Amino acid sequence: MKILLKTESSNPDFNADCECAVLGVTPELVQQTKARMKIARQAAKADGDLWELYFWGGAPTFHGYDLIEACAEAAAESGDSSQSDWEKQFEDQGYLPIPETVDVERFEPKRTECDQEIIRCERTGKTGGFEVAWTMIPKHTDVYITTKGIPVERLAVSRTSSVRETRRR
Repeated sequence: MKILLKTESSNPDFNADCECAVLGVTPELVQQTKARMKIARQAAKADGDLWELYFWGGAPTFHGYDLIEACAEAAAESGDSSQSDWEKQFEDQGYLPIPETVDVERFEPKRTECDQEIIRCERTGKTGGFEVAWTMIPKHTDVYITTKGIPVERLAVSRTSSVRETRRR
């Protein structure tokens, strides 16, 4: 399964055409993220001021607005009424599964450097939790592009539902 993540730039006037990021949810990614979350949980217990941990290496590829448009068009053409306002859902939530009919390989990824995974300790709600996000610098720029966070539990759910769909076929 692939998830599209919304992005933000450290410069509100320039994002190097990095409007979104594609995250391929794999068993290896889920395992690595859970292991890093475990480290974050231990560190947060030791020091309540922990907010984020950064790890070198990135998982998503970053893309321009044309990929968001393609996803919205594919969702609208699917005939599924829950997908009729895909782009608004994407804007509101910050991430959504990419419709299966979208060929992500058609969209050239941006060249990046200093890719990092971020594990964030969320101190909201009854139990708090962890979310994962990614950040990078587009080549030949001086801005950071960061994805919206996605709850770590969502990665496991996305992967599980993807495995179930594959088994049904």
